[in-house]
Amino acid sequence: MANQSQGAYTHTQISASQISPSQVSTALIGAKLIAYRVNRKPEQLHQLLGMARMACALNALSYQEHDQLLIELERLCVEGVNHA
Repeated sequence: MANQSQGAYTHTQISASQISPSQVSTALIGAKLIAYRVNRKPEQLHQLLGMARMACALNALSYQEHDQLLIELERLCVEGVNHA
């Protein structure tokens, strides 16, 4: 049983090492986007915008992905105002 557990852990490490910076950026921004959709706090929006700008500047996020994120954030902001 211990062998299976250790094997699964090793497999996870190998898979994690194959994740690209772009995938990491997308996952982190996606997690923050989910939190923003739930809480709608202004500081979350500012953090998302900063993370997206940085990821784009580091070429970890394409300009198209950056633009799509901005469109989604704008939509969420408008929804928030309409529901307030």
